[in-house]
Amino acid sequence: MKSFDLATLLAGIIPVMLAAMWWVISNVNELRGDIQLLQAHMMMLVDQGQIIPSPGNAFARQELKEEIIERLADLHVRLRLIEESNAHKEGQ
Repeated sequence: MKSFDLATLLAGIIPVMLAAMWWVISNVNELRGDIQLLQAHMMMLVDQGQIIPSPGNAFARQELKEEIIERLADLHVRLRLIEESNAHKEGQ
């Protein structure tokens, strides 16, 4: 059996440890950049306590609003037809 040599073990572990530390530091820096970007976007979306919608959400909300208005108009017409039908039946 070979004798345990601490110097050889350290020589093998040190490069791995340095690579792991480098990876952690680079990922922390990348996350810091992502956080700063998100904070910048949040500042654009919130102004004086009011939430400002993003352009993508504004388009989706506008489409939804138009669809709701169309449905309400359709329901209004149906309701008017039902009321006229009931008034016509009561008049007979």
